[in-house]
This record gives sequence, C-alpha cells and structure tokens, in this order.
Amino acid sequence: MFTLKNSIKNIYRYKNKYIMFGTLYLILILAVSVCVNIFVYTNEITDNILIEYAGVSRLNKSSTSIFEFIDSPAKNEYLKLKEMEGICDIRFLKYNFATDFLKENVLDLEVTVNIGGNVTLINTASHAPVFVLGYNMSLLHLAVDEFNLEKGRMFENDGEAVITKNSKFVPIKPRIWNEASASWNELELKNEHEQWNDLDLGDKIIIKNDDGFYKEFTVVGIQEENPDNDIDTNRRMIYTTLEAAEYFDVIALIEGAGLHGYDVAPNQDFEYSNLIKMGYDVLVYLDSPENFLTLNNYLINNDINISGLSVSITPLFFDFWTIIRVTKNTQSLSELFIILITIIIICMTIIATIILLNNRKYEIAVLRSAGMKKIRIIVNYLIENLAFIWGITLIAFIAAQFIAPLFTNRMFENLRELVAPEMFRYLTNVGDVELILQSAGFVFGGTTIIVMLSLILACVNIVRFEPLKIFNKNY
Repeated sequence: MFTLKNSIKNIYRYKNKYIMFGTLYLILILAVSVCVNIFVYTNEITDNILIEYAGVSRLNKSSTSIFEFIDSPAKNEYLKLKEMEGICDIRFLKYNFATDFLKENVLDLEVTVNIGGNVTLINTASHAPVFVLGYNMSLLHLAVDEFNLEKGRMFENDGEAVITKNSKFVPIKPRIWNEASASWNELELKNEHEQWNDLDLGDKIIIKNDDGFYKEFTVVGIQEENPDNDIDTNRRMIYTTLEAAEYFDVIALIEGAGLHGYDVAPNQDFEYSNLIKMGYDVLVYLDSPENFLTLNNYLINNDINISGLSVSITPLFFDFWTIIRVTKNTQSLSELFIILITIIIICMTIIATIILLNNRKYEIAVLRSAGMKKIRIIVNYLIENLAFIWGITLIAFIAAQFIAPLFTNRMFENLRELVAPEMFRYLTNVGDVELILQSAGFVFGGTTIIVMLSLILACVNIVRFEPLKIFNKNY
C-alpha cells in the first residue's frame, strides 16, 4: 500500500510531464479502443454471417413423383447427416402436415371449429385439407417474411395458432377423380356450411379422430389475405409452433408436395406456387460455405437418400459473399488502424520513458545513495507506470463504448439494405457483455505490454546509473 501511495505521489510530483504524455496517451488509447471494439464487433458479426447466413442450405427431398405417397422420414434419420464431413449442424425450420395425408389404417381426421360456443364440422374432402404448418421459434427470423398479420399476434405456445382465410372461397361439393371418364364425380355434400372464414381471435380449432387422436388450437392471430386468392384456392392453414405440428408426425404420410388448390387432378396442369412440401423443412449448416459444391455433388453422385427420398442442398441465401465482403472490409480497416496506432504508442512510450528517466536521474541517485536496492526502484517504477497507464486506459475504454457504436452503425448501413430487418437484427445481435470483455482483454493486455516495454527501458537505465557520476553530472 505504501508503494502504491508513493507511486501516486510521484505522478503528482511530475504532473506537468504526466499531463502532457497522459493527454497524448488518452487520445491514442481512445482511438485504439474504438478500433478494437469495431474489430471485435465485426469479427462476431462475420462469424454469425458465415454460420447463420452463408453456411445455411435447405435440404431438398424428391421422390419419383410428387403424387407418390411414402412414409414420413423419422427425425433421427435427418440428424444422421450431421455425421457427414462438412456439416456442422442439422436444424428443423418447419414441419408441414395436411389432414388428408394419413398413414394406412389411420382413421380419417375430422376438423371442427368452435366459434363463440357453436361447434361446426369443417369439410376436408378431396383436395381440400386443412394444413398445419409448424415453425421453429428459434429460427423464426428465417421465415418472418411469411407473416403479415391483419390482427392479433404471433403464436408463442404449442396450443396457439395464426390462421389464413380466403374471403373469395365459395363452398363446393366434395368430388372424386374418376380415371375411367377422366373427370370429377361429385359426392354427397356432408356439410353445407363452410365456416372457416368466420373464425376470429379466441376461437378454437380441433383436429381429432375416433381412434383417440386429438389436437386443439386457439386462434391468436389472423393473416392478411393473399391477393392471389381465387374461388378455388384453399387457404385453410394453421400456423403454429414446430412442436405442435410434430404431434401429427405419428400419423402422417409424406409426398413430394401437398396442394392447396382444389381443382387439381393427377394429370392436370397446376401452379407450382400452390405446392406445400410435407414433412420436415430441414436446414443444413455447413462448416464453411465454400464446402457447398463439394457436399452437394457428393449427395447427388452417391445417391444419398432418406427413406427413399433423394436429397440435395441449395443455399438458403445466394448473396452471402456480398455481405461477407462488407464485414471483412470493415474488419480489415479497423485492423490496419490498430496496427498504426499501436506503432505510434510504442514510439511515444520509448520517447516518454527516456524523457521521464532523464528528469528523474537525480532522484534515483539519491535513492540509491540512501541504500535503496535497484530492484525496489524498478518495482516502484513499474507500479507507478501501471497506475498511470491503467487509469488512462480505463477512462479511454469507457469513452470508447459510447463512441464505437457511432462508427459501427454507419458501417453496417450497407448490410441493413442487403437483408430483411429481422435478419439484420439477428445477425448483429451479439452479446454486449462478451464483446466488452473481449475488447477489454485486448486493450488492457496491450497497454500492459506497453508498460512492460517501458519497464525494460527503465531497467536498462536504472542498472546503468551510478550515483557519484550523477551527482558530479558525469553522465
């Protein structure tokens, strides 16, 4: 404690010199702190882009025909792909189910709506299923553009749902395709009233069968109507959580694509925009985006398949190199500034140490004559320098936390224009505490090294000092 108090007194005693060098150090350390903050921040964002944007691919599944029904692949079959070289993770973005895609021997599902206490059976006959589309809440930023709510809110829990409607819908009689006559045959109408469009917030949708299968959803949000709807479009869709939709996996079949238009026969032309792929929407996270071509060629050429479905991958985003270039350029620029400012600080430290030691040679001679050992003088000088540099560094580092965001916000304006707002927030949402700790480690570690450099110079000079020569000014 005595040594620390004495060091502070020495700083005050030579305050003129310390104020001059302290001001220069403050400016330089502030500049380097800002650059370090920018470097660490852009490094984190670049890693985010490489992992969560550039390295994300969608797993494509295809069978011989889009109308060929097969059993839904189990979740663990997809997870086995993680064992392949070049893949670091497998995640599930969505699970899609339609009420008419059921395994053999599964009893037909019935869909009822509870509107203000009135329970009504919904017609789900030929090519008019109710779709259940479950989203992974942790990956919702990848699908945020799919939701534009007219009223209510997004689903948050398993029993909650957002629904779509079609006000242009005209109730029709259920029909079955007759291969012999190549035409539709009308069936007896089981339900005269279509009440899906009457659903409102708080109403219930129940999907069940006589075999004990039961799932209930509460409507918490309603989508704006799609302007492309016509009277034949089936927009009876339930958007919910991934876990809620996965509940249907035990009874589900999967095909290349489900249809949400009514008038589509197996041999009839249809719009591919009306296709909804059943089962899991799987995302493949690559170790590096550069592995994409190699991995995709391997999947195709080696006929890798999952439960009879051939698989390949396509990038989820095709513009990732442009975005990486933005962050890399910013990172390189901050790196260059850090190097330049560090060189300036080193040069200034050498000059400051020489000037301060020359001004204090007489003091050192007195201390040596009084019997103080050289090691004690060196320790005192070390503590004095650490107190001085760390004090300035602390002030500069705190100021840098307010100044750095002004630069980073402007630097990433280009990135903001390249991606959706939700994606931008996700990519730039890095832990503030973690970044501050990383930056503090770099800055305080760097200034401590500067103190060590100053100490080395001081040691050389103190060891060479001879009190008699100093008193006689023979130096």
